[in-house]
This record gives sequence, structure tokens and C-alpha cells, in this order.
Amino acid sequence: MSLIMARAKSAWLLAFADVVTLLITFFIMTIALHKGEISKLQRWVEQQITESYLQIESNIQQQQLDSIEAKRSVRGIVLTLRSDEAFESASYIPTQKAQQQLKSLAEVLTQTPLFAWHDNSDMRHIIDSAKADGMHWWVDINAEGHTDNDRVDPLSPLRNNFFLSTLRAQNVMQLLHQYSALPVTVFSVSGYGPWQPLASNANAIGKAKNRRVEIVINASFQQLAKADGS
Repeated sequence: MSLIMARAKSAWLLAFADVVTLLITFFIMTIALHKGEISKLQRWVEQQITESYLQIESNIQQQQLDSIEAKRSVRGIVLTLRSDEAFESASYIPTQKAQQQLKSLAEVLTQTPLFAWHDNSDMRHIIDSAKADGMHWWVDINAEGHTDNDRVDPLSPLRNNFFLSTLRAQNVMQLLHQYSALPVTVFSVSGYGPWQPLASNANAIGKAKNRRVEIVINASFQQLAKADGS
């Protein structure tokens, strides 16, 4: 009797182990498939960023927006507004030339895949499908202000380089928002003062490169926040 019970117990343990193994395999496959879907979405997002960059770069060349330089980087699309052409010395108000070029740029932005996806049925399908899976389409336009290391007159209303860089970035952001009519939620502002130079501040050429506003455009799918109690 004890031998029969031992065999029955052994068979039960083997069956239980098989079930556990199957469950583990199922969860591993589920995770792998989920990661595969996320990787596909990430590749798709990178493609949209690249296509938008190419469209922006082409329009900058065609419209001769010579105050703006575009490049594609790991940060997304980086549009550099040269401060020596965009702002008068120690001023945070964009010049008339800069305002006109920002207006043209704003109109271009609204036509890129990142922002005109409502007009593309394939993009709508992908974004809506991702949303159904709890992923939200997110695009950010961040205006970043930068200066050289020349000190601002402490008696000036500008106070310091951080203040100057932030005000310049804020004015660029406001013009882009005004001319593009894109939701204000896609815009953000940062001021870095002299702490992220592109070149040496030891000479005038380097300082001119460091005085700039960078418009950084990026996109991704983000997990939707769950409502309380769900």
C-alpha cells in the first residue's frame, strides 16, 4: 500500500512540475512577444523622426532659412538657432529675421509625420492600436537656451547667463507655439547658461557657436497612467 501511495505521490509531483514548466514557458514567450512588439514600435518611431528630420532639412534648404541648422542625433531632431543672427547683443527678443524664419519653421513642423499623423491612415492605425494596448503617442519640442561664458552685468535686468538663456528659449518657444498652433503641452523650455558649450570660449568664434537656442524634437510611446482604483 505504501509503494502505491509513493508512486501516486511521485506521479502527482511530476504532473505538477510539468504544469509549472508550461506556465514558465508561457510567461517567457509572452514577455518575449511583448518586447518584440515594443521593439517594432521603437523602430517605427525612429523612422518617423528620421522622415520628419529629412522633411525639415529639405524645407530649410529650399526656403533658405540660414539662421537655422538641422541635424539628426540620438536626442532626436536638433534645430540650432544661431544667436548671433537671431538676437541682438544682450537681448532676449528675437530679431525680425529670426521671427520670420521661426514662422516658416513652425509651418513646416505641422506638416511633418510627427505632427500630421491624423492625416495618415496607416499612422492613425498604429497609434490607435498602441493606445488600446496602454501606450500613448508623445511628442516634445524643447527649446534649450545656451550662452557663452561672458558675465552679464549684475545690474542688468537679465541678472545672469541662466536667466538670459532661459528668456531666449522661452521667446523662441512662444513664437513656435503661436505660429504653429500646436498644443502648448508639446512645448517645454530649458536654460543652461554657459554650461553646455559646443566650442571653447577662449575666442570670439567659439563664443559665437556657444550662443544659441537649440530646438530639440523627440517622440516616443509612453505607458498610459492607470486611474486610481483600477
